[in-house]
Amino acid sequence: MSDGLGESDLSRVVFLSEIGDDVAAEEVRDAMAKRFNLGAEALARLFAGPPVVVKSNLDPDTALRYKLAIEATGAKCRIETMPAERDTDRQGYLDRRQHERRRGLDRRERTRAEAITPDRRQGDRRKDSK
Repeated sequence: MSDGLGESDLSRVVFLSEIGDDVAAEEVRDAMAKRFNLGAEALARLFAGPPVVVKSNLDPDTALRYKLAIEATGAKCRIETMPAERDTDRQGYLDRRQHERRRGLDRRERTRAEAITPDRRQGDRRKDSK
């Protein structure tokens, strides 16, 4: 059953890696670690610089709850609407398969000059089928 939500109603929460003006950086990191049960590595990824999508495909009420929880720690985030899904174009897939670079390869006839071990298909130990 449908819950009445369309694709345009879905949101995502984006962590901005910024800290409020009146809060110390260590306090924010400690609060984020405690509230969301994050380790040092996860915190380092969050505060590394570029915006990070924390949660996606949320209804607006749930996204607002996440935003308020993050902002309660002193960090900044925003809510964005989910971008429309890209149409998967079968023709583009077929065009890539027929590309000149791919058509020229025939693995059985090509020698393996870059291989560490010699090509077993051309060795003297190969059994001849008669």
